Amino acid sequence: MIVAVSLAAVFLLGSACGLAWAARLIHVGNLDAQALANRLGTPEPVSALDWPELHVRAVVGQPDQPPLVLVLVEWPARPRPASQLLMALDSGEQRSVPLLSQWCATQASVSATRGAGTDVELRRRQSLERVRARLLAEDLVPA
Repeated sequence: MIVAVSLAAVFLLGSACGLAWAARLIHVGNLDAQALANRLGTPEPVSALDWPELHVRAVVGQPDQPPLVLVLVEWPARPRPASQLLMALDSGEQRSVPLLSQWCATQASVSATRGAGTDVELRRRQSLERVRARLLAEDLVPA
């Protein structure tokens, strides 16, 4: 009797974990699909934030002003021109620069989302990893 109850409990726990994982995958997939659909509405994007996909090529932090970071991004389908983004990171977030550096090293696919005003959110695709910042300036880097 105890074995049957234990097996039933293990089965229910495993089922709950499987459903939670499936819900997470569906949520991430919906975020990716929504971001792509929003980008396809801009046929000729002029800003890197309107590109369907970004790759982080370089991250340069400002030692004297820690929340400021310069991020060089490219659109993998059109590697030239690239764009330089000067962003002010959330001051309380210590993971932002390491995340951006990791995305650069792994050439992760990143989606950009505009927020209110100059707020920007960069999210690694197929993940919930995010970096929130305020865009201060953007410059295209010619080919």
